[in-house]
Amino acid sequence: MVWWKSASTGRPKSWLWFILALVLVAIAAGVYTWRGKAAEVITVTSGPIQHSLVFSSRVASVARTDLASTLTARVDKVLAREGDVVKLGQLLVALDDDDLRAQLQQAQAALSTAQARLKSQFELSGPVATQGMAQSRATMDFAIAELERTRKLHAQGFLGDAKLQDAERGAASARAAFAQSSSQATANTKGGAEAQTIQARLIEAQAAVQIVKTKLEQTSITAPSDGRVIARTVEVGDVAQPGRKLLTLATTGETRLIAQIDEKNLSLLREGMRAVASADAFPENKFEAELIYLAPSVDVTRGTVEARLRVAKPPSILRDDMTVSVEVVAAQKANVLTIPASALREAGERLFVLTVADGLAKEADVRVGVRSLQRIEIVSGLSAGAQVVLDDRIRAGQRVHAVVAPDVSSSRPKVTGVPMPTP
Repeated sequence: MVWWKSASTGRPKSWLWFILALVLVAIAAGVYTWRGKAAEVITVTSGPIQHSLVFSSRVASVARTDLASTLTARVDKVLAREGDVVKLGQLLVALDDDDLRAQLQQAQAALSTAQARLKSQFELSGPVATQGMAQSRATMDFAIAELERTRKLHAQGFLGDAKLQDAERGAASARAAFAQSSSQATANTKGGAEAQTIQARLIEAQAAVQIVKTKLEQTSITAPSDGRVIARTVEVGDVAQPGRKLLTLATTGETRLIAQIDEKNLSLLREGMRAVASADAFPENKFEAELIYLAPSVDVTRGTVEARLRVAKPPSILRDDMTVSVEVVAAQKANVLTIPASALREAGERLFVLTVADGLAKEADVRVGVRSLQRIEIVSGLSAGAQVVLDDRIRAGQRVHAVVAPDVSSSRPKVTGVPMPTP
């Protein structure tokens, strides 16, 4: 081979190197143009697909009880903290009761006085009044008999008018004294006015004692049932007032999950469906739940429907208002054609994919079935073994050469569904 050399140096001329480089670039460009742009593709395969709806929810007890005082009093003791498990009747908050205990002593003293007065009435006043009535009756009978004798003697002329008038006045006075003593005796017997007044005072004193005792009981705020304290808004020294919440108790019972689900997924849900849930704070601890309620109306501001799930065996990690992720299996198929979700393209209502055939990217209209985040079922439009383009930068009609990408999602038989809005 003969090289042209420079007369001065004996080396090949530099312009020959430049021409050679241009030729190599032209050859490379031609090869690239002939092969087309590299495009990642995935091969259509058949296998299982599962569509799960995944949404966030909140833990809620069926019953919550706000504990408050019915009295205005200083808080003396607080015996429960947030998170404490309490039993029925357990003392949670104690209010200062010194003033009420003094009132109780005063009311009990008034009750004792009323009881003594009633006893005296029946044992002393009543018998004395009855005896006085008997004496006044005897006096009246004597005065009446004396008046009759005087009238006879006056008629015979043995006594004058003055004596007759004296006898009449004596009889009238005796009758008045008897009437008065009879009224007193009647009033002092059981069922009489005096006895009823004393009995009324006794009942009033008994009621006063009971009122104070009831108030004393209200100074001890106890748990109305078994449960857990989920909120505490009181400290020792605070002044409790009627209606002011001191503690919130989640009563022991059924645990539920409350969620707001996008209305577009209503067709996929029905009451009785099983679900798997896990707390966001403890994702490894999964537990079962059951969909028991779908609200009959839609929240127009958010476009969501309230759903409630029952947790039959809640794990110990659950806390009220905790965020929980719920997965409900809405659809699953065993052996269908699927492609990665990223390979599906949309143009309005049209669904299509790009396939590689004869070195060109070509559009293929498809009809889809079950969808998930990772994969989509192909009902028609593709066959097993077809190569579908994943690169969204590739357009129909481009010359491409396929680069098979690993289909990571196809190795997962369980696919997570579309997330729902957090309530």
